[in-house]
Amino acid sequence: MHRCRLAVLVFAVAAAESVALANQPSCTDPSESDYEYYRCFNFTSPDDFSARLVRPQLRQDLTFILKGSSLSHLPAGAFAQINASVLELYNVHLDNVALPGENPFTGLESSLRKLILSHGTTIPTSWAPFSSLEQLKTLRISEARNLVLSRSFNELPQSVKVINIAFSDIASVDEDWVSSLVNLEVVGIRHCNLQVFYRSMLPRPAPKLWRIDLYKNNLTSLPRDFSAEMPLLRSVTVEHNQIKTFHPDTFAPLTLNEANRVRFIGNPLHCDCKLTFALQYPPSWLNAQCETPQALKDQPLKDLTEEQLTCTDGA
Repeated sequence: MHRCRLAVLVFAVAAAESVALANQPSCTDPSESDYEYYRCFNFTSPDDFSARLVRPQLRQDLTFILKGSSLSHLPAGAFAQINASVLELYNVHLDNVALPGENPFTGLESSLRKLILSHGTTIPTSWAPFSSLEQLKTLRISEARNLVLSRSFNELPQSVKVINIAFSDIASVDEDWVSSLVNLEVVGIRHCNLQVFYRSMLPRPAPKLWRIDLYKNNLTSLPRDFSAEMPLLRSVTVEHNQIKTFHPDTFAPLTLNEANRVRFIGNPLHCDCKLTFALQYPPSWLNAQCETPQALKDQPLKDLTEEQLTCTDGA
């Protein structure tokens, strides 16, 4: 019995030491694997960047991941001499992204192409520190809390082509959110709680924008000029929102080419005379089903006729 208790005690101590070591700030050397990843974990102080990172790291197409960390701020030049093309902050909690007058991203200007802020990572209130990242093409945000889609996003570099936001709680939206980013090609806000979408949130004109993806939000309407001055727009997804109806102009520019795609399945459509125009859409657009009136409930738009789309005043 005594030996058994002693063995249990030894095991418990060893396990505690193992957990303690696992929670220590650390980095994995990418030279020890076949993958171009440099991962760091459990940072608790800005000093961990100088104490734990091995510099320089000049491999091509290097992905740098900081995971499971909580610290006051990112120090100036945190990623200097790290030739990262992808930077991911995964569950990184910051009191402030940077101290006044300091830029943690100095040194990434010519290499960084993708920035990922995921799993509850603190989102910057100002995007000005990223303005010099002249090769940045993609910004991805996921699992963010109280995300503010502020006009500061316009301080991102003009090189940005793709902004994707997913599984995030959106606290508020500025009407001119990314209106200055004229080189945007794709904007996606998926699995979020977005309640409003203004045409003014995007550039006008938006000469390169070809895809808007607003899948599974809380939108109840779309602006009449939703697709205005977007000459390359060919794919729109507004599936699984709370949209009951929309204006003939909303998707009108996309109807000029049958190869374009608009997806609005999963909305509680009210199928009355105000949606008669939609029957002229390409058949592939019309898989959405009516929610009301009761007589048309669950019927796909593609199966309806103008005579069935009536209004209460007899129109």
